[in-house]
Amino acid sequence: MYVSIEVLTTIGSFTGLLVAIVAGFGWTIRRSDAQLQQLGDRLDGRIDRLEERLDARIDRLEERFDVLTHEVIEIKIAVARLEGPLPRLVPAR
Repeated sequence: MYVSIEVLTTIGSFTGLLVAIVAGFGWTIRRSDAQLQQLGDRLDGRIDRLEERLDARIDRLEERFDVLTHEVIEIKIAVARLEGPLPRLVPAR
């Protein structure tokens, strides 16, 4: 069977083009995976720092809330002392 050089050149060119396209897509996918991994690492670091800051703020708020709760209890006691005992329905003789 006779195959001309033009047909062989066309098949070779098509094969080379196909290999180049597949290699380009592979490179693009690998590059995007690497960038996504890098972005994920950066986000993990930022999230960790934000969690630490949030934990610290929550701890400070809990301390302030405890102090506030103690002060409210003291105010309730002081108001109860000012009001005195509740009046009785039947007066004592």
